[in-house]
Amino acid sequence: MQQKARNLALDMREGCLGVRIGRLHRLVARRFDHALRPQGLSLPQLEVLGVLMLRGPLKPSAVADALAVERSTISRNLSLMAQRGWVELEYSPSGRSTSATLTRQGIETLAQARTAWAAAQRDVLSLLGADSAATIDNWLEALAE
Repeated sequence: MQQKARNLALDMREGCLGVRIGRLHRLVARRFDHALRPQGLSLPQLEVLGVLMLRGPLKPSAVADALAVERSTISRNLSLMAQRGWVELEYSPSGRSTSATLTRQGIETLAQARTAWAAAQRDVLSLLGADSAATIDNWLEALAE
C-alpha cells in the first residue's frame, strides 16, 4: 500500500497535468502580482476590473462564470474592491440580487495598471516564448467545451 501511494506521489510530481499547470499558474500569477503590487492590485482583481469594464454591470455570478472561478472567491474580491472604491455593489430592493458596476476610480485604477501589466506580460512571454499565448488559448478552448 505504501509503495502504491509513493508511486502515485511520484507520478503526480513528474507528470500530472493538473499539478503542473497549477504550479505554472502560481509562478506566472506571482510575476503579475509583483508587477501590480504598486497599484495595490492583484491579478485576479485586475481581471475582475477588466470584465466589468467590458461587460458590466454584472451580477457576481456572471463575473464568476466569465472568469471560471468560484462565486465565493468573486464575492470576497468584489467586497474588497467595493471598500477600495473600485466597484459599486447595488442590491435589489429584496436584497436577494446584487449587481457590480465599475466606478470612476475603478476605471482609473484599471487604466493606471496598464504599464505594470504590460511589463509583466512581456516578462512572461520572453520566458515562455512568443507562441505560448496561442498554445494556452488552444488549451482553454479545448477544455471549455
